Amino acid sequence: MTTNHLQTQLSNVQGPISGTFRIREPYIAEAKTGRAFVRMRLEDYSGYLYAYSWQSNILQDQNISDMSRVYIEGHLRHHNGEPYTELKNVLPAKIGYHDLVRLIPQSLAPQPTLLFDLQAALRIITIPALKDFIWRVLVSDGITLSFISCPGSLKHHHNWPGGLLQHSLEAFATIESQRGFNRESYELGLIAALFHDLGKTLTLTPQMTLTSLGSSVEHEKLTFEILGHALQHLQRNWPEGARELRYLLGWKTKSAIPHYNMADLVACSDRISAGLNMAKRRV
Repeated sequence: MTTNHLQTQLSNVQGPISGTFRIREPYIAEAKTGRAFVRMRLEDYSGYLYAYSWQSNILQDQNISDMSRVYIEGHLRHHNGEPYTELKNVLPAKIGYHDLVRLIPQSLAPQPTLLFDLQAALRIITIPALKDFIWRVLVSDGITLSFISCPGSLKHHHNWPGGLLQHSLEAFATIESQRGFNRESYELGLIAALFHDLGKTLTLTPQMTLTSLGSSVEHEKLTFEILGHALQHLQRNWPEGARELRYLLGWKTKSAIPHYNMADLVACSDRISAGLNMAKRRV
């Protein structure tokens, strides 16, 4: 059962509240007095909080709708022992690097606890050009929501909704434990491990089916397609880093000895995660 940490955290708090959240399922209702009001959920990766506003046009004025990232101001109150927010102001929010994962709605994650692991993983990245790369990838809901929801495979390893994220984080953890590389190669390896199977978001669905594209195109090639925009920006900001990251994502152990030593470790991190998962299933 998913724990609503956000509601629990605010269960004994009253007074002014502000912060960034996702708007979820807003709609206009009518009170017994006939007065219109807006009802919605404020959500992030830790849970949700119901919110209301007597300003029925509070969302239309800012062109805000379901899934919008917003900054809110309001007053925290309680009804029947549960907290809710009476909204005073709602504005579109600018999303920084550290908000990328925090503002993924918990209700859309098959395995919500993995979102905390993903947030912790992103904190390890320190190189500005790589943080910008990650931001350009994960700021897109089309990419991120599939990344956290798709399986790692249909019949092999991590074959359940959310398995792709778990597999990616396990590969990331393998690289994280290897501190003998210089900082640049280390962080490039972390990102390559995290995103090495991103192409599966175009070949597999959270409903455990193969897409039409997946029946004809290898997911490795689609990974580069998804990362193309971010790679172009990385190329401008850090050409050597972009070159090495491309190599790490594309090199496989069936070819010659890698030009970058980290490439071998990235490939191994993929196999270790898959192999350990398959071994657990056989027990």
